[in-house]
Amino acid sequence: MDWITGAMTVLAMERIGRKHWAGWLVGLLNQALWAYLIYSRELWGLALLTAILTWRYSVHLYRWKKERA
Repeated sequence: MDWITGAMTVLAMERIGRKHWAGWLVGLLNQALWAYLIYSRELWGLALLTAILTWRYSVHLYRWKKERA
C-alpha cells in the first residue's frame, strides 16, 4: 500500500504539472488511501496533513472544472 500511495502522489503531481484536471482527481482519491493507511497503522501525525490536502484537492478540482465549463 505504501508504494501505491507514493506512486499515486507522483502521478497526481505529474498530471497537475502538465495542467491536466485529472491530477486533482487522482490526488483526491489518493487521500482516501492515505486516510486508510493512517487509520490502519495509527499514523495520527499525518491525519491533519491528509485533511488539508483533501480540502485543497477538492477546491482546486472544483475550480478547474468550473473554469472549463
